[in-house]
Amino acid sequence: MPHPSPGRPRRILLRSSWATANIGDVAHSPGAIGVLRALGEDVQVTLWPRRLEERERRMFAERQPWVRIVDGDLDAAGNPTTPELAEAWASADILVHGSAAGLVAGDDMRAWQETGRPYGFFGITYDPFGPETPSTLAQAAAQIEALPADYLSEKDRDLFAGAEFLYCRDSLTLAYLTRQQVTGPLLEWGPDATFAHDLLDEVAADALLTEHRLTHGEFLVAVPRSRFAPYHRIHGIPPTRSHHYRDAVNAAHDPADLEVLAGAITHWVRSTGTPVLVGPEMSYAVDLAADYFPRILPDDVAPHVRVLADYWDLPTATAVYARAAGVLTMDCHSPILATTVGTPSIYLRQPTETIKGRMYADLGVGETVVEIEAKDTPARLTGLLDEVAATRGSRPAERVVATHAAATERLAQMARTAVGRVETDGGAAADIGEAMSEVPVGGV
Repeated sequence: MPHPSPGRPRRILLRSSWATANIGDVAHSPGAIGVLRALGEDVQVTLWPRRLEERERRMFAERQPWVRIVDGDLDAAGNPTTPELAEAWASADILVHGSAAGLVAGDDMRAWQETGRPYGFFGITYDPFGPETPSTLAQAAAQIEALPADYLSEKDRDLFAGAEFLYCRDSLTLAYLTRQQVTGPLLEWGPDATFAHDLLDEVAADALLTEHRLTHGEFLVAVPRSRFAPYHRIHGIPPTRSHHYRDAVNAAHDPADLEVLAGAITHWVRSTGTPVLVGPEMSYAVDLAADYFPRILPDDVAPHVRVLADYWDLPTATAVYARAAGVLTMDCHSPILATTVGTPSIYLRQPTETIKGRMYADLGVGETVVEIEAKDTPARLTGLLDEVAATRGSRPAERVVATHAAATERLAQMARTAVGRVETDGGAAADIGEAMSEVPVGGV
């Protein structure tokens, strides 16, 4: 295996940026890049995106201009299809799979495995059942425990076993892979890299507040979603049988699910007298929100609810979250974005979501996750919203700040480990990589 010469920058190829239709997915990459870059200018990070649009490319150019972005894919033989990717592939010391809902780039990682150079996983979920097996997080835990130790596919087992590090962003993933007896140098819990995202557009956020007549600290953000994202419509591709199935599930459950969100919005408006901004985490939710809000709200509540007509970008959304009293979301990454800016959040979880939602309990805030079909959901939402309202004059929220600090400290440890797996001709990079985690498995 080739080693970089002493004094030569350590070159990390980051496979990430899976989608731009979800601001949570957009945030994975700047978070990971930030913690890796924080180790020093001798760490060079090259981003190899799956999907990156012009808006997000401008974001990187303006906020992280030192990041090199290379486009391209691997052909059937595992060879890069563009000269820029070929150069990055040949010169990188390590390939890092970014935070994701699974092995999004599994084939790419297997092709890299053949090179003999190190690779690892930077905070992934690996759900053995997936969203088409609806469950609460408690049910998912029971299902995982009931699986035999040889349930994991051999090709994924081999890939994981060869990794220098495998960080699981939720303790259910960690429990599953541990029960499957995955071997490798390092299998630990490690949070989603979105916790390290820090790109805010303050000017755009202030303009948005002015446009929608919102006062800093005196409004709630509500984020709607369907049980399944309609990716065929998002990407303009012909629908498959699976897409039709998911559309049918959405048609059956959207009205009831959004009524739960509407009930919480109604309580907020009536109890605080302050407005609600309905905004999307995913692009399709702009139309979803327009279909339901303010139509399903009571007449006395509707005038206090503003609905975004456009899909906002990540820096604007995060800066608006920083100005909100709280964030109530049906999508899983908005609580992370809120946490990065010290704003309390509530995650209203649908049973078709993966086990990634366990990450909040791992960080000690599991009570902020509310299963949408639970009998006590309305009462729990009311209680949590009352807590947010009672403290809305003090931001950033102390407990949220502590949660963020724990996550980012752990991410810094993960970055040191990743870079420490790059060897030089003079030996292992012990000055960066020897610091190992003392964080207990599955939480902080």
